[in-house]
Amino acid sequence: MKGSRRCARVLAVKGLYHWQINQVDIERIVEVLLTEEEYPKADANYTRHLLQSAIHHVDRHYRDIEPCLDRPLAQISPIEKAILLIAMVELNEASEVPFKVVINECVELAKQFGGTDGHKYVNGVLDRFLKGCREPQA
Repeated sequence: MKGSRRCARVLAVKGLYHWQINQVDIERIVEVLLTEEEYPKADANYTRHLLQSAIHHVDRHYRDIEPCLDRPLAQISPIEKAILLIAMVELNEASEVPFKVVINECVELAKQFGGTDGHKYVNGVLDRFLKGCREPQA
């Protein structure tokens, strides 16, 4: 059985994908997620936290991750963007989650939802991020 945080991440991927494609607000996304089979097993508060932080701070998260990409952000699939946004929220805001867990969870999400070799791409980007490819903070 999947853990409640893992289910929350699955829902967050689905919600962030929906947000990118349809540009709807968080409340509408949550309404849609209520119908997902993972919802009863998920940590609903954590799902909402991931969604809110990813969406409200999207520019900062993209700015943090862009130096680690090998191509323009516009060329990254919406699924992989969603997974990278979840990683940025957890790496930057959820200090109780070890970085190895974040990477592993995001790689597993990419295997489940991403394209062929998407998990390798996500792993590489997050590895570069953790090795300090971030631009110096002003």
